[in-house]
Amino acid sequence: MSQKNTCNFSKGEGIPYRDVAHLLHGTRKSKAMLDQKNDVQYFLDENVRGYGWGSTNNELEVINQLELQIGSLTQEIRDLRTMVDFCCIWRYDYPLRVHFICQAIGDGKAAASRCHYQVGTDKRDELTAYARALRKWLGQNGDIKEGVSLDSSLEGAIEQRVNDMLGDREPLKDMLAERTLLGLASRHIDCSFFGSQGDGKPVKVLPSYALELDRDWRSRMRMLEKEIQGKMGSDAFDFLCEVGGAEPPCHFKFIRRLEILIGSIGCLTWRGYLPPKDSKVSGRRQVTQDYLSVLSAYWSDGPLDSGKHDHTSQALERELFDALGEPQPFKKWLVASLWKNIKNQTEHQAFTMKHWVEFVQIMRDRVNALHHEG
Repeated sequence: MSQKNTCNFSKGEGIPYRDVAHLLHGTRKSKAMLDQKNDVQYFLDENVRGYGWGSTNNELEVINQLELQIGSLTQEIRDLRTMVDFCCIWRYDYPLRVHFICQAIGDGKAAASRCHYQVGTDKRDELTAYARALRKWLGQNGDIKEGVSLDSSLEGAIEQRVNDMLGDREPLKDMLAERTLLGLASRHIDCSFFGSQGDGKPVKVLPSYALELDRDWRSRMRMLEKEIQGKMGSDAFDFLCEVGGAEPPCHFKFIRRLEILIGSIGCLTWRGYLPPKDSKVSGRRQVTQDYLSVLSAYWSDGPLDSGKHDHTSQALERELFDALGEPQPFKKWLVASLWKNIKNQTEHQAFTMKHWVEFVQIMRDRVNALHHEG
C-alpha cells in the first residue's frame, strides 16, 4: 500500500485511520442493500464476525442492520469505526482505552490510538529503565548514547529493584542477564500512533528501541544461548523464551513476567521469585464483563445484566453513558461494534483483528523509512 502524504509521521502526527480502514471490509452487501445512500460494497464487520465457531450470527445481523440505518458514512464516522476495531483488551492501557473511545464517539471525532505491539511514552520509559538497570548490573557502563531522558526517581527505583532481584554476580547469572538485556532492548516499543493528533503535542517516533545495540547483537545472543544451554540443559528453556513470555511489550502482564524472569535469574531457579500481584493486572475478566454489560445496555436500549446493579456498575454506567451522550444511530452502531469486538476477544482469548499482520507491516514500513532517512 502506498503511503499517503496526509500527515507528517516523522513529527508524530500519526497515520490517518483511512489508511488502514480497508482492513475492516468484511461481509459483502447484497444488491438490494446497495442504493444511493449505501455506496460501499462491504460491511465494516471483518473483525466482529467471530472465527466461525462460537459466534452468534444474530448479533452480527443486528450490527450490520444498524450500519445500514445510518446510510452514507461520513469520514468522521468511518474513522471512529476503525478506532473501535483497535481496542485490545490485552493491552496495559485497557480498560481506560474504552473510556477514551466512548468519549471520542460522544464527541463524534476519532483521536489518537496506539498501534498494535506499541506502547506509550510512559511504558517505553519503564522498559528502558529495566534495560539500563540490567546493563548497569552487568557493568556495561561504557560510552553508550542514551535514547531518552528518564525520570531519575523512576530509573533509581527500577535499578534498585533489579539489583535486589539479581543479587551478586556470577558467570551463569551474567550470561542469563545479558541475554535478557539483548532480548528486552531489541523489542519494538516505538511510540508512534495512528489517528488524529488531538492535543497538538508531538510524539517522537524514534528511538524505537529501549537501547541502541551493537550491530553484532544477534550473533552475541546466539552465542550466549548456546553456552547457557550447555550449562543448564533442558532447564534453560524457560529462561531463554522471549523476554516476558510470548507477549509483546504492550501486553498487560509484560512487566510482571519480565520481573519473574529477572528474579528467577537471581535465584538460578525458574520462578524462584514471584513479584507481588499488581491490582492493575488482576481481575480483568470481571472488569471486562462489567464493561460488556454497560456497552450492551447502551446500544440495545436494555437494562444492565441481572446482578450488575451494584454501586460500581452503576457508577461505570453513568460515566460511559455521559461520555457517549444521547443515543444516535451511528453511536449505537459504533458501541455495538465495540461491544462485539471486546466480546470476541474474551471468547477467543486473542486480539481478533484478522488483518493485524498487514496493519503491523504498514506501521513498520513507516518506522523503517524514518530509520533510513536518519
